[in-house]
Amino acid sequence: MSLIKRLSATLFARLDGVVSEIEDHEAVVQTSIDELRHQVARARARLNQMQRDEQQLVDRIDRLREDTGRWGERARRCAAEDEARALSCLERRRQCRREAERLQQSLDGCRDGAARLMRDVEEGETRLQLLHQRHTLMRARQCGTAARTAGQETELLREVEACFERWDTRLTERELSLRDIAPEDPLDEGFSRRERDEDLRAELDVLLQQEKKQ
Repeated sequence: MSLIKRLSATLFARLDGVVSEIEDHEAVVQTSIDELRHQVARARARLNQMQRDEQQLVDRIDRLREDTGRWGERARRCAAEDEARALSCLERRRQCRREAERLQQSLDGCRDGAARLMRDVEEGETRLQLLHQRHTLMRARQCGTAARTAGQETELLREVEACFERWDTRLTERELSLRDIAPEDPLDEGFSRRERDEDLRAELDVLLQQEKKQ
């Protein structure tokens, strides 16, 4: 019982020390990974929104360019009949053109910002993956260190090995004692003796045959 108590106390004490050591480092790393994952997710969501805004700008610019062409065509058709109306059409065309130019500047800025954010997201995702891999590697190393440290308890292991030897000796003595007191079986002994004699006679016949051939 004392051996079991010492074994349990030693192993659990070492395990508690290893766990406390893991908790400090792993908690910091895990918190950092979670924070980075949250930031990357927010950046990815922002990038998705910017890409949707970019598509909306593209659609509005396309419509304004279509309107620009349409107002120009209207001015050309009514120029001969109604000059004032033709001038109003040209004013509308000019407004559409200015609005398209303004939106194009916004689109260019949006695309530049989206490109920078895309690079940040990709770098963040790469960094997150590397951190996750390194975290997994460090945890594996920590477990390996704990296993090797446990294996260095030479005195404790010697006690366990001695216990196994005593156990084996006791079982061997029990088996021998049971074999010694096993009841004899005359019938089995008779058959066994006859079988041994037959084997010996066969071996003797082989020797005699070899002698004749010589």
